[in-house]
Amino acid sequence: MTVATAVAMAATAAMAPGAQAAPAAGTAIGPAKVDFNGDGVTDTAVTAYTATVAGKEAAGYVAVTYGVRSTGVKAAHRKVYHQNSPGVPGGVDQGDLFGTALTTGDLDGDGYTDLVVGSSYEDNGSLSGAGRLTVLWGGASGLSGGTVIKGTRADQNLGEALTAGDFDGDGHVDLATGTTVAYGPVDRAAGPARTEAMNVEVGGPAEELWGRPALAAGDVNGDGIDDVVAVVSHGSGELPYHGPRLVQYFAGSRAGLTPARTLKDANTGKTLDGGRAVAVGDLDSDGYVDIVLGRTSEYDMDGTEDVNALGGAVEIVRGGTAGPDTASPRTLLHQDSPGIPGTAEDEDHFGASLSLGDVNGDGRLDLAVGVSREGVGTRDEAGSVTVLRGTATGLTGQAAKTFTQNTPSVPGSAEAGDVFGTAVRLADTNGDGRADLYVGAPGRTRARAGSGCSLVEPRR
Repeated sequence: MTVATAVAMAATAAMAPGAQAAPAAGTAIGPAKVDFNGDGVTDTAVTAYTATVAGKEAAGYVAVTYGVRSTGVKAAHRKVYHQNSPGVPGGVDQGDLFGTALTTGDLDGDGYTDLVVGSSYEDNGSLSGAGRLTVLWGGASGLSGGTVIKGTRADQNLGEALTAGDFDGDGHVDLATGTTVAYGPVDRAAGPARTEAMNVEVGGPAEELWGRPALAAGDVNGDGIDDVVAVVSHGSGELPYHGPRLVQYFAGSRAGLTPARTLKDANTGKTLDGGRAVAVGDLDSDGYVDIVLGRTSEYDMDGTEDVNALGGAVEIVRGGTAGPDTASPRTLLHQDSPGIPGTAEDEDHFGASLSLGDVNGDGRLDLAVGVSREGVGTRDEAGSVTVLRGTATGLTGQAAKTFTQNTPSVPGSAEAGDVFGTAVRLADTNGDGRADLYVGAPGRTRARAGSGCSLVEPRR
């Protein structure tokens, strides 16, 4: 049986993932628990970065819903944070895009998860578009206060992308942004212990989702230090931005992140095209974190020989002692793969968003895949989400399940342009040991009153 709840939040483009924790060998891992108030139940954060706040267009806000054991998330447990909120530094301004990207981690080591919010177009004095990060600190009463990390050059767009992990193995959570690495611990007054440049290609303006980099962190090479995987715009950043995207691998070390290595097929020398989304987790419990790439269209399929991936696919690159293993065969799953519902069609955008978690409590990581432009009946781009099951050897299309807003118990109904599946997140918000599925449908709130985010519980 599927249970679903409408969560009253505005248009979503991102949901906060958890920082990866280094696993013991053979232990399947996904995102760490996000617990802002320390009650032992996962909380969620959803961004509405183009929202109008206090009359300022595209000022942006973040909505946090605190999980409650047994009952899960309820609208009554929701709190909205923006730059006019008490204790949050700065003030709302048009076009700041507060919430462009989110990530989480215990940045000061006090036992509470903190929330990092990117404002990619915020100015720093005369530095137009420098961007900034705002750290909202976790505590027994939830998130409060704030510490700012500012961009240092014009058009840096700091906060356009975010991920968190321990990139130098010192036990403190660090932040990677695509342009800057901020190493922890982060002091509430003084900020990060140190920062350094991160040379990852950033292409496209923030308002074009496919133009921004996608980042994920985890221990791909099994050395006990987190690495970063980045999917970035292919080429120089000049128009047009649309096209294949590179996969960059930054290995962690005791000195921090090492320079990027562009992933290529070890057998053919051909550059891997990364698609639009990335997630990481140990899919086969071998102690190495694997890379999942969401390749949303035929434009993203240039690096494969697969001819049945019309409308997008999910590609899996396994981790190993040398990092991403591009010599071994890579798994490719799409809507023409055995067991996966639906039919591959042009512009479905299978792989638009990705999230790993254990939905049925079997100890294996499952994968939620956004299919944001899937037609539902005669309704174009209504969107759907497919959950792929984890097994001892990794993800499979067998027993996959698809959800739309026409699925029984899912709130609302599928309408053209909802783009249900633009954002997905698996998180156990009621403490039962199984991940619940959150789905963003930003088109729904833009076009009419309704819910921009739904919770689905894919139990079986």
